[in-house]
Amino acid sequence: MTLFLDYLRVELAGSGLDCCTFAEPRGGPTTTASLRVALEIIPCTSDNEDVLASVHALSEARAVERVVSLADVAATARPRALAVAELIRSLEQPMREEPPRPSVVVAEATSSSPTTPAVAQPRKFVLHAEGETRAVPTRDTTMWGARAGLSVPWHKLYVDVDLGVDLASAHDDLGEVLFRSASVGLGVGPRFAGRTVRLDVGLRIEMGWAWVHGETSLADVRTGAKSDLISNLGLRASVEIPVGMKIRPRMALEAGGVLHGMNGEASKRPLVGLSGYYVLAAVGLAVSP
Repeated sequence: MTLFLDYLRVELAGSGLDCCTFAEPRGGPTTTASLRVALEIIPCTSDNEDVLASVHALSEARAVERVVSLADVAATARPRALAVAELIRSLEQPMREEPPRPSVVVAEATSSSPTTPAVAQPRKFVLHAEGETRAVPTRDTTMWGARAGLSVPWHKLYVDVDLGVDLASAHDDLGEVLFRSASVGLGVGPRFAGRTVRLDVGLRIEMGWAWVHGETSLADVRTGAKSDLISNLGLRASVEIPVGMKIRPRMALEAGGVLHGMNGEASKRPLVGLSGYYVLAAVGLAVSP
């Protein structure tokens, strides 16, 4: 074993280790020892020429070991063949640390350009409801009504469908004549949309049904009633402002002619009705769902 220690001191020269002292196989390490080298003959082998060389790092509870066969090694070379110094150097090498993975920072992309107000995008559809008044100068008639509709954009155009009712009356010495109507309207035309204002301009056709009947308090006056188809064609302009709001004011103006009208009479004199031309104004609300 003295020859083995000589070889080991030579191999470890310059490593900074003070080598070496003997220790009892069953005894504990000395107080200054940092490594413990053990050589153990492996039993149950031919000629008992297999040696288990192990090195233990006492401070880190780490160990390396190697089985060395000395069967084909000359007796004088066997201390060098154990290669314990290599085990010691491999044990002293720090464990390879996994290189740190590059951290990935996810940042939100921001624009340095100044923020400009965006043009309001057209909604898929708009619901609207208005109160309206319609003047019919040729019959000296003013009709009051209400209308609700749906406006749908189509490219740079719009299509508008609405339902409405109107009421008018006229007084005479013989009594009163009442005029009522219900109609459906269809409008189409170009749409001009800006940041705050939306303007629709187009043709509108209206078809419906009207009822006329008379009321009197005179016993010798006979009243009657009738109904008929009515239809109109006009040019309509409606504006909504501001378009960025979900609920916003809506105004409309329309002028046109009566295609098929009906009148209410007293003693064969027209008192109220829809004929000739008309002018309409409407004010209400538009709602974008």
